[in-house]
Amino acid sequence: MEESYSSQLTHKDTHSIQAVVLAAGKSTRFAMGSSKLAFPLCGQPMVLYPLSVLEALAIPTIVVTGYQQELIQQIITQRTKITPLFVEQTIQKGTGHAVACSKAFWQADHILIINGDMPLIDQALISRVLNEHLATKATVSFVVATCDDQLNGYGKVIRANNTIKIIEARDFKGTAQEGQFINAGIYLISKDFLHAEIEKLSLHENSQEWYITDIIAAASNMGLHIHTVETDFDTIRGINTVNELATAEKIIRHRIIQKYMQKGVYFEQPETTIIEQSVTIGAGTRIGAGVHIAQNTRIGTRCIIGCYSTITNSILNDQVTILPHCVITDSEIHDHVSVGPFAHVRNVHSLHEHACIGNFVEVSNSTIGAGTKAKHLSYIGDANIAEKVNIGAGTITCNYDGFQKHVTTIEKNVKIGSNNSLVAPVTIGHDAITGAGSVITSDVPPYALGIARALQVNKEQYAQRLNESRSFIGAIKTDTPSSHNEK
Repeated sequence: MEESYSSQLTHKDTHSIQAVVLAAGKSTRFAMGSSKLAFPLCGQPMVLYPLSVLEALAIPTIVVTGYQQELIQQIITQRTKITPLFVEQTIQKGTGHAVACSKAFWQADHILIINGDMPLIDQALISRVLNEHLATKATVSFVVATCDDQLNGYGKVIRANNTIKIIEARDFKGTAQEGQFINAGIYLISKDFLHAEIEKLSLHENSQEWYITDIIAAASNMGLHIHTVETDFDTIRGINTVNELATAEKIIRHRIIQKYMQKGVYFEQPETTIIEQSVTIGAGTRIGAGVHIAQNTRIGTRCIIGCYSTITNSILNDQVTILPHCVITDSEIHDHVSVGPFAHVRNVHSLHEHACIGNFVEVSNSTIGAGTKAKHLSYIGDANIAEKVNIGAGTITCNYDGFQKHVTTIEKNVKIGSNNSLVAPVTIGHDAITGAGSVITSDVPPYALGIARALQVNKEQYAQRLNESRSFIGAIKTDTPSSHNEK
């Protein structure tokens, strides 16, 4: 049995380690026309997952880029706090060549090499690798796992006659038992040994590439100490295809949801819910089926998020209720607000306490005061609405004149009648009322009643005369001989 080592790193340990992240590949098998490392999993580009682990462990990092290097560098510099050293692999000639490109910048005693397409690795695994490597005084340590032999894209770890080597999957001819351990693609190597051997790697004829895996055989042939760290396959899954991407994202989703369930968040159907990495959710919140919460959204305590709602880059404070089928984007919602069902809230500066945005209501680029209600079939755009306003069903703010947008201002305690069109720019003074069916084009003073509709005219007996006229015309048509009977 292998000796157990602490998963905690000391400050001294991290300064003896330097990481090299391989992020130069062309993603040929990914077949989506762009680098797989830029593709988001649960809202975070793939390459950021291993980098976030290295950042958390305070390990200085070199990133080897090549294919779409500007995109990869931009993602890393804009979305992480670390400042890695970027090295370009101008021609993609394999993992050994990629590592060699970073040779001039190795400064630590041990070099940690990680593939950039490993979003499932965690701090515990990397800490274990580093601690066991240092404790055993190994020259080379690397991570292995067992998996279904059908997953034959992984190199096989072969032990025989006190030697160890890694054989590429396409070159492996042994039995399933012989190839049960696969190479994860995580290595920790003494800098002195790596520096001496990296240039000695042989070119593989079939691929015309140099493989970093050949370092294992080189160390073994020299009788140096090689240490393997075994872990479960779901921790080290790499991604080469879209199918593998979907599998990895499913695992990440499960991890995120499990984390929040442990903190007291309830998910009605967790297998249908998408919570991105950047999201935070408070205890006591209930999340319905099919909910998608994305892009730095912050949700407070004891909220209810109804099924099939999507919330993006928004802040929901405590005890907010989002009824089913709502879309909320770039908005701030205060305590005790109710939204939905089937509501659309976007670019809203604030929905204040106890406001209510009801079914089939859209609110855009507006501020809604405390206790204000718009419960049915309304559009509110570019509006500043104060507290305790009631907006009748079917009301809209006419904010766009075809050239620019204008603001509607509604002061406190106003009652807006049903089917109003408020033509901006316009102000409705506090405690005013507007009549149902009005088209309000001018300001309404405080406490006033604003009515803007045509005078109703009733034409007596009109319907009766119309019916009699129709009956008379019908009788004439019936009595007229058809054209084919005329002489």
